[in-house]
Amino acid sequence: MNSSFRRRVAYGGLVFFVLVLAAVVISPSEPSSNATAAKVFATYHKHRTEWAVNGFIIEAAVIVGLFYFWYLRDYISRITAGTSLATIGYAGVVVFAISGTVGAGVHITIADAAGDGNVSASVIQTLNLLNNDFNLIMNGAGAATFLLATGIAVLRYHALPKWLGWVAVVFGVISLTGIPGPAGPGLWVLLASITMLVSQDAVPVTGEAATPAAVS
Repeated sequence: MNSSFRRRVAYGGLVFFVLVLAAVVISPSEPSSNATAAKVFATYHKHRTEWAVNGFIIEAAVIVGLFYFWYLRDYISRITAGTSLATIGYAGVVVFAISGTVGAGVHITIADAAGDGNVSASVIQTLNLLNNDFNLIMNGAGAATFLLATGIAVLRYHALPKWLGWVAVVFGVISLTGIPGPAGPGLWVLLASITMLVSQDAVPVTGEAATPAAVS
C-alpha cells in the first residue's frame, strides 16, 4: 500500500474527528425528555444559534465521513482478505450517517422553531423528544456495525495494529446502547489516524490477500 495514500486516509480521519469534536463542543445541553413545554421552549430559544450551527457542522461531518470511511474501507480491503468485513463496516457507516443527517435536520428545525413566535411551546417539546430519543437505536446500530466489523477485520488480518482491533470491538459493544453517540467512532478514528501517521512500518503487499491471523 502506497504510504502517501495511507497518510491521506489518516489526515481525512483527523478532519472528521475535528468536525465531530466541534459539533459536540458547540452543542448545548438539551432539556430532558420529560421537561415542561415552557422550560423546553426557553432553553432552545436561548441557544437557537448554537443549535443551528451544530446542525450544519454535523452535516459537514457526515459528508467528510462518507468519503473518509470509504477510503478507509478501501485501505483495509486492498491489503487484506477482509473485503466483506470492510464493506459491512461501511454499511454501518451509512446507517450512522443517516442518523447524523436526521439529527442535524432536527437541530436546525428546533433552532428555527424556537426563534419563531408562531410555533407553540408544545411543538418544541415534541421536537425535543425526537432529539433525545428518535435516533438512539439507529445511531447505536450504525456505530456498532462499523466498529465491530472493522475491529474483527483488524484482528484477523492485521491491516492496523491489533490493539486498535480490540479497541474497536470494545467501542462497538458499548455503542450498542446508543449512549456514546459519535464518541465511539470518533475516538477510534482519532487513534487509527494518529497510528497511521506515525507508523513507518511496511504494510502487507498490495493486491495479495493476507492470511487470517488467529485472534488470541
